[in-house]
Amino acid sequence: MNALTTVGRSARVQRVPTPRWMNATTSQGVSRPQEELDYLPFDPVTLVAGAGIASGFLLGRPQRPFRGERLVMTAVDAVDGSDVALNIVIDPAIYVGAVQVGGAQGAAPIVVFSAKAFGVRLSMPAAGQGTDIKIFVRQLVPAGVEGDNQIVTAVLIGRAMR
Repeated sequence: MNALTTVGRSARVQRVPTPRWMNATTSQGVSRPQEELDYLPFDPVTLVAGAGIASGFLLGRPQRPFRGERLVMTAVDAVDGSDVALNIVIDPAIYVGAVQVGGAQGAAPIVVFSAKAFGVRLSMPAAGQGTDIKIFVRQLVPAGVEGDNQIVTAVLIGRAMR
């Protein structure tokens, strides 16, 4: 054996056992932040008919550090409650603060993020308290008659620090 092998074997990391009742603390009693699955609601946006192709944005503001993973979006007609998600796209993008989520800007249908969608986890940047998360949306085609508004809602499921 050479000297490096001997030194490497003798330099073991010693860990102090933590009692079970200390759960999320270090052996020195310092609390570790815990990440737990949580949700972040967005303020709904109403796309007003009769004004051409309507657009707007949904706004979410986390109250503690949050990293989104699963976006769920819906769009309904304000009059009859029918699903109009096929007429709504995310355009140009989703932003966490000033950081764009996604590989490129462009129109992405919100049906990709329907409640029944499978395998649509996102890798979003972490958002701290006071960071705005904005989802910009627009209609593909104008709604039929004036007063035929469309309401878009969203919720983001992810990891929050407690």
